[in-house]
Amino acid sequence: MANSVNTNVSAMIALQNLNSTNADLNVTQGRINTGKRINNAKDNGAVWAIAQNQRATSQSLNAVRESLQRGQSTVDV
Repeated sequence: MANSVNTNVSAMIALQNLNSTNADLNVTQGRINTGKRINNAKDNGAVWAIAQNQRATSQSLNAVRESLQRGQSTVDV
């Protein structure tokens, strides 16, 4: 942008800082809302993929545990 008599450089810098702060705030709020450090692949692709794999494994193990508990209760009756 060309400098002119009407250009307020300080206000432009303040606006850039405000926009940067708002972007950081949105990232932080997203992390707080989900309780996760990595919300999506954009945050850190490798860690996100590992976390997705671990979540899937955890859900699978929970399903197996519930099935075993059902089987145990059937045998107990």
